[in-house]
Amino acid sequence: MSGELSGKVVLVTGGGTGIGRGIAQAFAREGAAVAVTGRRTEPLQELVNEIKSAERKALAVAGDVSKPADAARMVAETVAAFGALHILVNNAGVASFGTVDGTPDDKIDATVDINFKGPIHMAKAAVPHLRKHKDAGGSAILNISSSVTSLALKNFAVYSASKAGLDHLTRCMALDYGGDRIRVNAINPGVVDTPIFETMMPKAAVTKAMEAFVAAHPLGRVGRPEDIAEMAVFLCGPKAGWITGALVPVDGGIGLGSNS
Repeated sequence: MSGELSGKVVLVTGGGTGIGRGIAQAFAREGAAVAVTGRRTEPLQELVNEIKSAERKALAVAGDVSKPADAARMVAETVAAFGALHILVNNAGVASFGTVDGTPDDKIDATVDINFKGPIHMAKAAVPHLRKHKDAGGSAILNISSSVTSLALKNFAVYSASKAGLDHLTRCMALDYGGDRIRVNAINPGVVDTPIFETMMPKAAVTKAMEAFVAAHPLGRVGRPEDIAEMAVFLCGPKAGWITGALVPVDGGIGLGSNS
């Protein structure tokens, strides 16, 4: 631990499990005060208790990023608790398989509302606070996207499109907010072993799917939350002070194409 984020306040959406949890843990280890948000209170509070047990600052804020009022409230509660906001990590996301005509309307709406519109709502609420650090080192927004934005995959159309939109949003926001010294970047993970797969398929199928995913990655394994978290710390920290608008693959090489 270098403590390079000491004194910073970070808000991580979807922070209760998986990649978001790993990112929150990494930021806390680096000295940041961390607010974690999500729709389920229990995993958020478990993580907050864990971080506090290590004598770090943490806050659980329940809410839904797809609702503008919730987004505004989650940012406001973070600032009220810690006095500022320096870094926003848009990690909350949902995924499901299906073609366009085979995906129910409610799943289409949820995927677009959470994966694409959610980061917009969160950024809209956060930017006025992030701007305040223009003359004090600047601030950062990090979007967690996906390797599927560079690959065309069967039966994954709506999810892939929602993340592709997030990639372009990242670049546009980087241009819009560069003058405010708000750096905006994205990480494009490959397959990361998290509980999200249990929301997409029966548990019995997850193990078999993971075997196929391992074979698809040139580095011979799927990712772990800490793989993404380490890059998140870098991109949001002072060592990446001249990086903005970047889409960074942390994907075990799967974005390179076929591994057969």
